Amino acid sequence: MLQVQQKISLKNKTTIRLGGITPCYVKIKSKQDILDFVELNDKLHIPFKVLGGGSNLIIADESICKELPFGVLDIDIADELTAAPCMPEENLPPLVQKYLENKHTNFTRLHVGAGYKIPKLLQYCKENGLTGLEGLVGIPCRVGGTVSMNAGAYQTEINDVLSQVEIFHKKYGILTLTLENMELSYRKSAFYYNDTLLQDYIILGADFIFPVIEKSIVSEKMQKNLQTKKNTQPVQALTAGCVFKNPCNEKGEKISAGLLLDKAGLKDIHAGGMRFSEVHASFLENTGNGKTKDAIELLSIAKDKILTLFNIQLEEEVKIWI
Repeated sequence: MLQVQQKISLKNKTTIRLGGITPCYVKIKSKQDILDFVELNDKLHIPFKVLGGGSNLIIADESICKELPFGVLDIDIADELTAAPCMPEENLPPLVQKYLENKHTNFTRLHVGAGYKIPKLLQYCKENGLTGLEGLVGIPCRVGGTVSMNAGAYQTEINDVLSQVEIFHKKYGILTLTLENMELSYRKSAFYYNDTLLQDYIILGADFIFPVIEKSIVSEKMQKNLQTKKNTQPVQALTAGCVFKNPCNEKGEKISAGLLLDKAGLKDIHAGGMRFSEVHASFLENTGNGKTKDAIELLSIAKDKILTLFNIQLEEEVKIWI
């Protein structure tokens, strides 16, 4: 049954603990809930934004507006995880193609609901020797969000093993899109149907194809990446994750946004209760009483300074709802 609440604070729904009052909060726990929501939305006449695990997100709070001008749809379809052996087929994800070229023959297809938590998925991968997403260890998000932004870290991206995406679109209903209907790039995903770019879709689930290798190797990769993360990122702080995409230099090579911010002297710069981390400058930390206006101010200061010093235009990786 569709769960609907009114006048709900979103502060504790985000990992950075920023967020104001939404007029309507709807939790989606099944595909039937999506269909029921369509009828409700026609009556409410307000726009809705899709919330997943609440990471990679900064939402306006009372420092910007008394009440948010949109409702929130919380996609929590988390009970779907089915696995099956997979034979090679056409139009495969890049990592699978690479393993096939090396004569690897053992693959597993995994269907996962959009609300399934990434840490839980990675635990499953570790227990079953499924390789490809070890770089996402330590990221507190859900499958839908990682697919939407083609999340990645440590030479890993979702598109390495992504095979299909199941989405809902108000005009077309529930669709299953394969790789030829996707455009996956750095921290961005786009989906097409009948050669039309889809807007305002909702991700319901995803299919992945994983090479199956020794469990110990998967575990070691995750352990190494997690230790690196603990050594270089403020994992205990209230953050939204890395706030800026890594830009390209004049040669078209990716360079670290965090390194640029560090060189610009932005580590530990404060605005109210927000600051750029002293551990990694591309992380905004809420020190406990931060406000969204402070976060926006720091983002603006950083972009202006990097443009002035290095002639590089930084682009936010974090989503901003205002």
